[in-house]
Amino acid sequence: MDAIVLAGGFARRMGELVRDTPKQLLPVGGEPLLAHVLRSLEAVAPDRVLIAVNAAFASQFDAFITSYDGPLQVELAVEQARSEGEKPGALGALGQLVEAQRLAGPLFIAGGDNLFDFDLGRLAGLHKATGDDIIALYDVQSRELAQLYGIATLEDGVIVDFVEKPPEPRSTLAATACWLLSPGGVSALEDFLGGGGQRDALGHFLAWRSSRATVRGIAYTGAWFDIGDPESYVAACAHFG
Repeated sequence: MDAIVLAGGFARRMGELVRDTPKQLLPVGGEPLLAHVLRSLEAVAPDRVLIAVNAAFASQFDAFITSYDGPLQVELAVEQARSEGEKPGALGALGQLVEAQRLAGPLFIAGGDNLFDFDLGRLAGLHKATGDDIIALYDVQSRELAQLYGIATLEDGVIVDFVEKPPEPRSTLAATACWLLSPGGVSALEDFLGGGGQRDALGHFLAWRSSRATVRGIAYTGAWFDIGDPESYVAACAHFG
């Protein structure tokens, strides 16, 4: 199994915090945010981890990988974008990387700006038992907050409905940026993009995929921070620091 850590965005909402440093390398609890993500991935035991980054910050990520002394095999995958306007969208960039690296799956996908205390080994175990795509979910416990995320409805552990940023959420189970795609899921991603599917938010593919195949979800408790602005970064630092 390969893993991809998505770290190619420009994080415009973070303001001056990311003027000289990519969001994923900001310090949390005395070490870069990305180090926390990689430590969480150790439970999945991927054969290789590809850090997908943009060209503007590639040298800083390269320095991080050089200094990394953990157990994972980590490599850099550089998109050519040097500004937000040059990016192909989160899904588009993911599809390009899958094609360039000839990744057939299973494939673990993690957001480089998500901090949590989940045991990701549960996703790997459920995939091994079922062969299905598995998504980590988190209960945000608020219908108002649920309007900001991709929201899943679960029945017996299977996603039966998924809507990206619903105006009237059916549940409060938000999709985190932790996915385990089966080989069929990876192939479906290529079909989705090849058929003209939206290339920005990852949830658009998840909605499409879950309506056509069995996609399972694990609803985690504990802590989850989707770091997209200074306030969420401060909250994550307070929790993990």
